[in-house]
This record gives sequence, structure tokens and C-alpha cells, in this order.
Amino acid sequence: MILIMVIKTKKKYKTYMKSMNTLIQKYNRPAPRYTSYPPVPFWNERPCETTWIGHLKDSYSEMRGVDLYVHIPFCESLCYYCGCNRTITKNHGVEEKYLGMILKEWNLYKEKLGFTPKINSLHFGGGTPTFLSAETLDRLINQLLENKSEFFIGSIEIDPRRVNKEQLAVCKKYGITRISLGIQDFNPDVQKSINRLQSPELVEDLVETIRAEKFESLNFDLIYGLPKQTLDSIHKTFQIVSDLRPDLIAFYSYAHLPDKIKNQKFIKETELPTPEEKRALYNEGKKILEEIGYVEIGMDHFALPGSFLSLAMKNFKLQRNFMGYVDRKSNILLGLGPTSIADSSLSFMQNEKDLKKYEERLNKNELPHSNGHTHSREDLIIQNILQQLMCQQQVDFGETNEIPFWMEIEKELLEFQEDGLLVFNVDKMQISPLGKSFIRNIALAFDFHHRTKTTGAKFSQTI
Repeated sequence: MILIMVIKTKKKYKTYMKSMNTLIQKYNRPAPRYTSYPPVPFWNERPCETTWIGHLKDSYSEMRGVDLYVHIPFCESLCYYCGCNRTITKNHGVEEKYLGMILKEWNLYKEKLGFTPKINSLHFGGGTPTFLSAETLDRLINQLLENKSEFFIGSIEIDPRRVNKEQLAVCKKYGITRISLGIQDFNPDVQKSINRLQSPELVEDLVETIRAEKFESLNFDLIYGLPKQTLDSIHKTFQIVSDLRPDLIAFYSYAHLPDKIKNQKFIKETELPTPEEKRALYNEGKKILEEIGYVEIGMDHFALPGSFLSLAMKNFKLQRNFMGYVDRKSNILLGLGPTSIADSSLSFMQNEKDLKKYEERLNKNELPHSNGHTHSREDLIIQNILQQLMCQQQVDFGETNEIPFWMEIEKELLEFQEDGLLVFNVDKMQISPLGKSFIRNIALAFDFHHRTKTTGAKFSQTI
């Protein structure tokens, strides 16, 4: 009897994988990741500085304050896979000058707004935020949080190779209690191929320190689709993850775009998995996570029950912004530092990507913007749809006659339904468990900018 059940289970799994491989071949195509809508390549009608400040004033609420993102672009070494804006240097003499730039930009905002915004949350990203010494970090945070909300949330991305107890103490001092560690993979051969060597023992010691200091939340960033990854290596990586048990996990797909991201040319394409192998890596990781108690949170994210993101999802309060999934956000996100993006709810702005140009604009007492977009009514409609899709895996469309290209979208939704990716009924849509793997494809159906505009932008594959 047991043998018959095993045979049936294997047959069912083989049938599932055959179906999945067919769907991958059909839907694996370039598409945005939709951390924002519209995606950056489709931005237009950048607001002038006066209009941008007006948008911020119109959207500002003292009760909700603003979310603040600070980009620290410096890294001591180059990770071959990385697509972030960063400057490689071991010269920590740049810290003082950069501190002055960030505070200059923040003071310009306060001056042009005519008030000091209340800080709802502060997030440090990079680069390597802990490139900054504990002293520099202390001085920076102290000045940014002069008007801090009583419900303040603080988070920081940390490279386990570049952090010390003094920096962690500064974070704890100011209420930055959500930590995200850049792990990527624990296999030494994979680490060598991406030029990011960090032993499991190093990470274990850091996790022990973080827990001893009673930080609120710990996230691991992991990547699938890296060179030399195998089902065996992924399995061993997740065995270590299981032992360390962070409450949150981001399990991202590696986007190989060497024509756009020059350092990725150091990665040997012959060592990369095929689309089918890459999907198998994801499925193996996801299976292990579910077996050890994690639940899927939106796209690429997993959480333990009781964590702040799982509770947000359970209570239908999960939200998404440029930094990923959050349990609470303001109407306004302000980005400080080169390449940082800001959101006024009425428009987007992005800073100069080049550090020198960023500095030159600040020296002219100008907000260092290089790109922007003013939202149309249609943009806001699709933003709402994608927010529901990415956070709740279900959408209530409301008045479908206001959705651009609805007739074409409806046909695509019916095709998705035939493939088992969703359930569609007139003005509502529910994503199936299978459909979660193809959520970027479903989002793409609503992207009217993608339908109507041609750019030279290159997007990563959806699968």
C-alpha cells in the first residue's frame, strides 16, 4: 500500500514538473520587478523642483510623517553579481565628506519645505551601510532623527563581513532594530564564483550577537540562479538557514544582465543554471522553507508566523514600496544619497547616480535630482491594482472601464486562468498557489506603459 502511494506521489510530482516546465517556456520573458509603477524606464514628465516640493506638501501628514531612505554607496570589495549603485574603496577618509553631503541634502529639503518632517521610518541601504564607522553612523542618525515619530521603525542592510559591535550598538541606541543580512549563498564554490567569501561560522557568530542584543527582526537575503548552484548546494544552504532561523527571508532571482551591469561579465555564463534548473533551485528552497515553518509573503519573501510581515499579511496590512515589503508606510518616501528614489504619492524623483554629479548639484544648493515622473490618473489606478496583486494576491478591480486596455487585459487574464495561474470573475481576481511563481507576468498584463512605449531598457527574466 505504501509503495503504491509513493509511486502515485512520484507520478503526480513528475506531472507537476512537466506542467511547470511548459509554463516556464511559455511565460519566461523579460519584465520589470514592479517595486514601483510605472517602472523607471517608463517615467516621463519629471516635475520641476517647485512642483515636487508642492507635491510633498500636499501629501504630507504630521500623523503619518515620512519614510526616509539613506543610500550608502561604498563597498570595500566588488561582488560580481551586484546591480546596486556602489563605489569600491577601502579609503574610509571618504566618510566625513559623504556625511556632509547627506546632511546637506536633508537640510535642503527642510529649508524648501519650511519645516522638519516627522520621521516615521529610517532605512539604510547600499552599497554597505556599515562601511560607515560607529561614530559617523551615530552623528548621521542623530541629526536625521531630530523629529522622530513615537511609532518609529528603523532598519539597516548589513554585510556580515563589514560590521562590528559598536555599529550594532549605535543602531540599537536609535531604535534601528530590524536587521537584514546579505547572505546570498553559504556554499564556498558559489561564494568564490561571485567574489563574496563569508563562512557560515562568521554569520553564526553575528546572528548570536544580534540576538543577544535583542534586535526586533532578522532577515536573510538569499539568491537563486547564481553560478555553480545545484540542488545539493541549495539544500545545504537551507540546512544552515534552518539552524539559524531568521524570522524573515528574501529569496531573490539572480538577474544576469552583463551588458547593463559590467561587473557581471566576471561571471561565467557556462556556470549559470538553465531556466528550468533555476526554477528547480527556487522550488527546492521554497519546499524546505515551508517544511520548516515559513509562510510565503508576497513575491520572493518568506516569514515565520508571528513575525511583523506575517502578521501584516494576516491582517491585510502588508504593503510594498521601493525597499520591498513593509507593515506600515507613509504617504511620502524621501531618498537621500546618489541614485536614491523618492515618492510623493503624486510623483517620483530619483537622484543623480554619479557621486561627483550628486555632489556638484548639492554645492549649487539644488536638490540633486536627475530623473522623475508625474503620475497620471491611470498610473494611480494601476498602482493600486499592483499593490493588491503583490501584497494580497487578489485584486478587486472596481470600475474596469477606467483601466487602460481592459479588453486586452481581460483576454490575458482568461488565458492565465486556463493555465491555472488565477481565478478570474468579472471584476475580481485571485492568484492560485501555482500563479505566485508567475506574478510578474500577471503584473505585466496591467502595465499600459509597457504596451505602448518602446525603450532600450533591459529587464530580467520573470522566471
